Amino acid sequence: MTAMALTELRFQTSRVARRLVREWEGAQPSGWDDLQRELDLWQSRGRKAVFWWRDDDARTEGAALDRLIDLSDRLRMPLGLAVIPVGVEPSLERRLTDAKRVRVLQHGWDHTDHAPPGRPKSELSVTRAPAEVQAQLEDGRRRLAALFGDRFLPVLVPPFNEMSHHLADAVRRAGYDKVSVYGDFPGLPLASRNIHLDIIDWPTGQAAAPDVNIRRAIAALKLRRYGLLPLRTPIGVVTHHLVHDAAIWSLAEELLGRLVRHPAVQAPDVAQIFAA
Repeated sequence: MTAMALTELRFQTSRVARRLVREWEGAQPSGWDDLQRELDLWQSRGRKAVFWWRDDDARTEGAALDRLIDLSDRLRMPLGLAVIPVGVEPSLERRLTDAKRVRVLQHGWDHTDHAPPGRPKSELSVTRAPAEVQAQLEDGRRRLAALFGDRFLPVLVPPFNEMSHHLADAVRRAGYDKVSVYGDFPGLPLASRNIHLDIIDWPTGQAAAPDVNIRRAIAALKLRRYGLLPLRTPIGVVTHHLVHDAAIWSLAEELLGRLVRHPAVQAPDVAQIFAA
């Protein structure tokens, strides 16, 4: 098969997959038992689904971060902590010293929105000059590497899960060959390990309805089980510890706990998520 034919096949496959995801995510409300049944199918076929956890917007220590790390420890689930370089405090490094399951990712530069009016929020937007973005990301990478050492992974998490295509080369030159945004088909010319489940309903700032993420999880699992994506393509859950209320914390623990307790689920170290 020629390279052109392979590209066309991948494009057509992604079109079919996107349509199926829309259908599955728009299906009738689903409960925890539906997620259990999907994972039971994986188990019955001797398969393992790979899940991972990302939390965004960290800069410093605090009670919310303590609760986040405690949840990671209790669930024994590794965590990728997306840290904003501008304003990051040494107290964060000290707090993570004994947090063995936590890896640090780079969350853009300063988390400022540069999107044009009427467009989704984006720090790495169409308005940005590649040279400026590259310089900022390089500076951010130096800061985080100096502060966190081996705990820091060279992975870029674009703020707001948005990144303009024209910045891909600048991102590569800054030392990043992998990013983490939203969904299975971000269309970026960079390798990605993404998030699919968000426990916050951002228009209201409240906990998302459980069935929303249950349907998203089932859709992501089906894409892999049906062979429309490689079986072990990771499925990501994102949290934002600084804005959690009691209901959001409760949903996070319920969702993550149900996932990691199922024998068909693997949650490897975040370094392994980005190693392939």
